[in-house]
Amino acid sequence: MRVPLEALDITTESLIRFTPRVLEQSFGSIVLPRQISLLHSSERAPLSIVAHGVAVSAARSLPEAKCVFLDSGTNYSPTLARTICSPTDDTAEVLSRIIVGQVMGLSDIEEMMGMLTELDNISVLVLDSLTGSLNLTGAPGTKGRQRELFHTLETIRKAVNKFDAHALITDHSSRNWISGEPTPIGGNVLSHAVDSVVRIDRLRTNENLIRILTERCAATQNPPSIIVRADSKGIRSMK
Repeated sequence: MRVPLEALDITTESLIRFTPRVLEQSFGSIVLPRQISLLHSSERAPLSIVAHGVAVSAARSLPEAKCVFLDSGTNYSPTLARTICSPTDDTAEVLSRIIVGQVMGLSDIEEMMGMLTELDNISVLVLDSLTGSLNLTGAPGTKGRQRELFHTLETIRKAVNKFDAHALITDHSSRNWISGEPTPIGGNVLSHAVDSVVRIDRLRTNENLIRILTERCAATQNPPSIIVRADSKGIRSMK
């Protein structure tokens, strides 16, 4: 039986309230249930800071849910997560809802997806970073690594569909030698597997200012680009 599109219950606005509020403009229509977003940058630090911001925002907004943070190295920082928390938060309670797991390769990510079945009420799954897992899986550009990447992304898609959760993936980007534009590592396999692509650039005028630019998303119109301060003190509005 066919169902008209207007009858489908499609979430178009995130249930998460982001800190600082300026992040709502970028992630409010991106971090949605049953979708996968990709954040890429030429630098690792801004990606991890924003990934922490999304994880903390999810943990503090939905007290009945958990956030899973998959760390492919030494990216997760309890100190940074604590700094991002609001002064009005019960910081210990918020951090207790962020479950941190270590992944060293793509096979570890797939195994972790299976282990998540023991949990319930997962709202957001953060992978920081895909690049680290790829580097520990195989040589760049090989067919074997791309096939495993495809399978891993399919496993993540099944997980977010099952848990009605969102997956946010960070990834390093390199300059395309023809166009000069930053391109996420993973190629077409990765590009076709995600719903949103967000680029994060550090502004030269001030080292702690970053631009968050949505290149593609499932929404009718891309959110406007925003500029925030991001460093070891967390994420802050320019005001």
